[in-house]
Amino acid sequence: MARRLAPALVMLVAGVAFLAATAAPEGTADRARKGGTLRLASFNEVDSLDTALAYGLWSWPIVYATCAKLFTLPDAAGAKGARVVPEVVDDWDMSPDGRTYTFLLRTSFRFHTGARVTAQSFADAFNRNARPQLGSPAPDFMREIVGVEAVSKGTAGSVSGVRVLGRYRLRIVLTRPVADFTARLTLPFFCPVPPGTPPTEAEKLAGSGPYYVADRVVNQQIVLKRNPYYRGDRPANVEEVVWRTAVSREECLAAVQQDVLDHCVHFSTPATAWRPLAEQYGVNKGRLFVSPGPATWFLVFNHDRPAFRGRGQIPLKKAINYAIDRPALTRPFGYLAGRRTDQLLPPALGARVASIYPLGGSNIAVARRLLQQVRSRPTRLVLYMSNSPTQVTIAQSVALDLGRLGIDVEVKHFDAEILVQRLGTRGEPFDIALNGWAADYGDAGSFLEPILNGKDLGPTGNLNVSYFDDPQTNARIEAASRLTGEARRKAWADLDVDLMRDNPPVAPIIHINTRAFISKSFGCFLMHPFYGVDIAAACKK
Repeated sequence: MARRLAPALVMLVAGVAFLAATAAPEGTADRARKGGTLRLASFNEVDSLDTALAYGLWSWPIVYATCAKLFTLPDAAGAKGARVVPEVVDDWDMSPDGRTYTFLLRTSFRFHTGARVTAQSFADAFNRNARPQLGSPAPDFMREIVGVEAVSKGTAGSVSGVRVLGRYRLRIVLTRPVADFTARLTLPFFCPVPPGTPPTEAEKLAGSGPYYVADRVVNQQIVLKRNPYYRGDRPANVEEVVWRTAVSREECLAAVQQDVLDHCVHFSTPATAWRPLAEQYGVNKGRLFVSPGPATWFLVFNHDRPAFRGRGQIPLKKAINYAIDRPALTRPFGYLAGRRTDQLLPPALGARVASIYPLGGSNIAVARRLLQQVRSRPTRLVLYMSNSPTQVTIAQSVALDLGRLGIDVEVKHFDAEILVQRLGTRGEPFDIALNGWAADYGDAGSFLEPILNGKDLGPTGNLNVSYFDDPQTNARIEAASRLTGEARRKAWADLDVDLMRDNPPVAPIIHINTRAFISKSFGCFLMHPFYGVDIAAACKK
């Protein structure tokens, strides 16, 4: 999961920056005023507005505003925005074996056309998602629903485990218990669809949330309007949203400063602009907002390679965590986009505050002592990086740090897309690499399990690119995956800290922040940790 990060690899490395510490803003304190037009822009076009296909940094703010799901993530910043809450679901129960969910739906939801959102609307979405001709990423998140595989293989026309029991009663049967199932249902893939929606990409779908897509001209603009039939609990303050696409970063920034636009969405502000903006407006004081996001960047250790294979090499992994200069490694990311860390879990997902390794610089003395305990001490390591200027600089810093331990580093640079493919290929001859990871929804397991579980490793397409396969960790992952609520959150947070202390599979570097600069007329600003700018919560002053 968290695959949305891969297409944005180059942009994240080129545009993110460092912030020692900051509180997550809950949004501006303006009283919501109804009406007006919210004016947004991005330097690129959205990947899709079809909820079964939308999986990009620009499309998700739009589908969050135009979709009402069975469960959702609240209109809130930071960890509060990662809580799973019912939306269309009014009441629900789960069978004792954890495999059958029965949902009673609220009767007040309608599409912008006036048609009612019913249990069949959601069943149609599940069936459509599973059909192979659509090519939706959704089957990865619904694979445990009975009958999904049959539809994906073309041997069935509908998902047998999704049953409509009545106009507003829906039942979903799983092949096994899935403790984060309701969290998965917060994903946009599970938005309801009107009857007869074909299994081919739609330019726009009927809106079931506070807004709907009223117009779209590719590479020009997208227009959202308020859903006149919306009776849900979410806000819908502005009358309409005009989102311009293919706007240069420089033009976008100038337009926000002149109050011609209200916000440049995700990476649409020049990377060099953040420092002067902070000097002029301050941080979290009304115009420039910085808050924790769901992503972490880290150095991976390839456990298939002799340098990191076996328990006798654990001291080497600890030594590298002590030797790297995290301030130097985060500095090339730019300004104002992250927090130095020695943990994997981002703050929004319940990370425990625990400083195990030095965050203010390297500790070479401790690193050298640990190096004396290594069973097989390497003299040379191969480091894979992208060829972006930022990663070239980071590679130089890593080589300098490890050189102080007497380890030569051979750096190999690749285009970002090629790097992702190589890291996911088992047997690729790298020892260390820089990797980024982000959660798709509000569950710590969705972040840690794909990159730590050694049971799912294959020849290609691996997400666990450290090739970490530790039986004790695999058992703890299975145990944590069965838990719910606070026990689940604690189990994943404890696993993160314990691993980094006792057997670190990686060397975490930075938790990524989200940054936003807004116009003087943008009120009620809220940056959601998973969806970005919260269109529904926005208002105009």
